[in-house]
Amino acid sequence: MISNEDIIRLQLVNGLGRKTISKILSYIENKNLKLNNFDDVVKLLKDMEVKRLKIDLDKIEKDASEIFECCKRSKIKIIGLYDVEYPQKLKAIEDKPLILYVDGDEDLLNQENNIAIVGSRNPTQEGYEVSSIFAEKLTEERCCIVSGFASGCDEAAHNGCLQAKGRTVTVIPSGHLHVIKNNKALYNMILINGGAIVSELPPNAKAEKHAFIDRNRVIAAISEGIIVIEGGQKGGTSHTVKFANAYNKPVAYTTSFSCMGQTSVFNNNIEIIDSFDKLIMFKNKSCKKMLDKVIAQ
Repeated sequence: MISNEDIIRLQLVNGLGRKTISKILSYIENKNLKLNNFDDVVKLLKDMEVKRLKIDLDKIEKDASEIFECCKRSKIKIIGLYDVEYPQKLKAIEDKPLILYVDGDEDLLNQENNIAIVGSRNPTQEGYEVSSIFAEKLTEERCCIVSGFASGCDEAAHNGCLQAKGRTVTVIPSGHLHVIKNNKALYNMILINGGAIVSELPPNAKAEKHAFIDRNRVIAAISEGIIVIEGGQKGGTSHTVKFANAYNKPVAYTTSFSCMGQTSVFNNNIEIIDSFDKLIMFKNKSCKKMLDKVIAQ
């Protein structure tokens, strides 16, 4: 087996992406190899003839040490693929995160009542209010609200949950320290209320373009159902919906979304939530689907 620290070192190797590292980890697992340190890992890479690698051990160790120290100083937990705390819902997807950095309660990622609320960064006033109100109502129904910490619908969902004294999970596309700079007040309120801030990237990492799509697959995977408030054809919302469909997660839209004429982007069999009763029905259906899956397993 391989340690979390060495997985992080692998991620720092120039030329190694997540999918290639996943294949390496599968090889280690299948061969039941025991790797005592990163030197053993480097030797394995050479034995496997993994090409196009630039392994600067001094730089890797320096960068890794900075990550470990930063996590320790900021009290951010490192949860790896082989840890017992690693969410089962993420283990179930093919392109699973290798490392999670978590500030707050990691147990929320394993709960079976997570509902995601996603939408545009620039919603209409109606969309913003619907996002907040729906989050508040679902919180009263003992749901944990999942979203992406962006301005607009995401922010409204987190705030609506917090208004009802609930717990919310935010999956972020950068390291924690960069998010704190943008909205420290919301970050702190999520933690004060027992929520969690989750990232695949180490604390000091900036958000790259691909990280937003990566973030959306995690949102879809850890949620029992996804509610779309407003969103465009090419924005993050569309990616979240595509991942939800791939993971067989229920998706619903609000009237404010359907009025924008964009629902046809996703599918023709659209479930519209236009009342609190339909909101609760969607929540019950989503959570029951996850419960049935757990029982079947």
